[in-house]
Amino acid sequence: MSNNPEGILARLGAFRKRHPIIVNLIYIFLVAFVMAEGAMFFLDFWTHHGDNAVVPQIKYLSYDKAEKVLAEAGLSIEISDSIYDKKAQPGTVIESWPKAGAIVKAGRQVYVTVNAFSPKKVSLTTPITGVSLRQATGYLESLGISAIRIVNVPSAFPDLVEGAECDGRPIGVGSRISVASTVILKVGTAMADSVAADSLDVVTAEDAIINDFTSTYEPDAEEL
Repeated sequence: MSNNPEGILARLGAFRKRHPIIVNLIYIFLVAFVMAEGAMFFLDFWTHHGDNAVVPQIKYLSYDKAEKVLAEAGLSIEISDSIYDKKAQPGTVIESWPKAGAIVKAGRQVYVTVNAFSPKKVSLTTPITGVSLRQATGYLESLGISAIRIVNVPSAFPDLVEGAECDGRPIGVGSRISVASTVILKVGTAMADSVAADSLDVVTAEDAIINDFTSTYEPDAEEL
């Protein structure tokens, strides 16, 4: 049996002629194998497979410092929200996601919540006067305003908000106020009504008719 290249090629050619189906199946298997390996290599390259990073602790760091620490870990930073916390330094990171210690892909963005330098301001788009106290407080709280002071004022409509003030000025639809401000709601109370009623002479309809009759009736001379 010849082992020279020409002999081997001749035998392969003869085998391919005798078994074309088997040869085609082998070709298909080889092509599929090469394509699968190529796809896996591309996915590893595209998704940085095996190239992971651990999210460092950046809470309470300044934004610039947090950005530098993340960059050293192979990550980037993105501000997702801002709040105002009197207890924290302005411009510092309050929260981060993913959390510190999480294993993520290198190059991933870490979303942070930063403490604002001044309280956030909101605009009132819904009336807070001429509505019930529950409606007004519910709306203000939904805007993030928690410092709400209630002042009772005389009114014919109990529990109705008769007026609203912030920083010494009236507010309403279109007003722009800080979420850290104190909003004063002037709420109607019926206490003044009872006091007013006690100080007045209460006259019933029957008494009014009798009084009117006695004041206009004059007896005839024959009745005297």
